[in-house]
Amino acid sequence: MIKITCKTTHEGSEIVADLLYDYSRSGVVVEDAGDLAELWNSTLVWDYVEESVLNRPKEVTVIAYYDGDYSEISEELQSRIELLKKECPFVCPLHLTVSEVKQEDWTENWKKFYKIIEVGDLQVVPVWKKEEATGEKVVLINPGSAFGTGEHESTRLCLSLMRELDLSGKNVIDTGCGSGILGIAALRSGAKQCLFRDIDESALNNLRENLALNQMDAKVECASLLEGITEEADVVFANITADILSKMKNAGEVVKKGGYLVMSGIIDKYELPLLELYQNMGFRLIKRETDGIWVGLLMQKA
Repeated sequence: MIKITCKTTHEGSEIVADLLYDYSRSGVVVEDAGDLAELWNSTLVWDYVEESVLNRPKEVTVIAYYDGDYSEISEELQSRIELLKKECPFVCPLHLTVSEVKQEDWTENWKKFYKIIEVGDLQVVPVWKKEEATGEKVVLINPGSAFGTGEHESTRLCLSLMRELDLSGKNVIDTGCGSGILGIAALRSGAKQCLFRDIDESALNNLRENLALNQMDAKVECASLLEGITEEADVVFANITADILSKMKNAGEVVKKGGYLVMSGIIDKYELPLLELYQNMGFRLIKRETDGIWVGLLMQKA
């Protein structure tokens, strides 16, 4: 497999990508910090972006992978590159480099990046590692496009705070459920039933697969936050982001008196306004845990 790399400009990225696309059956990769900068300065609400991403070099990298003998296309490609420089000077400097890379089966190799996550007596286990599971409470997960494999700090914070609760016989809600890891862990910990909610249908498909892996059945809804819920719950789990959590205005009505709310996905600089908001809804802080910049909150309805 031949890796073809072109260094160009933000303005020239599309035309260079179009050129390299002619030589790649798998498409092209464009690494352009300018795209993110445009989004960052737009009206979109961003909860968190790594500073290192924003500080990437302004030079744009366009990458294509050619599956064949590079000598068959080298002369033609170089000729097209020189013509492009001449006719479209805004693409310059347009440096071209070529290297050979080992071809790998990424349909399987991505699995090696996932490992068993342990939080107390709970283990979150990728399904292909189920034979390695040794915990008292095992949650099997087939990581898909949905958020929630136990790898992220906010998920681990929620799982850790869950250990503070006796979930036996409790009715719980996992909103913004993603893969369903929190609700499945709650059911594994003795919860009577769990309502799973997410606005992303693809996430819910992944959730249903994970419920089946754990031989569980539960109510699943494609819906936002706690909207339209009329029955009270003993515990609500919400691992989303601070700006979305601030919109969960009816949490005080859904969580029953003496019940609990477990929240994460909160960056430390957004914690205090969110805490004040929920205190005004009638919640009191029971426990706070942190992992780097991430904060997890366990609150009780007074």
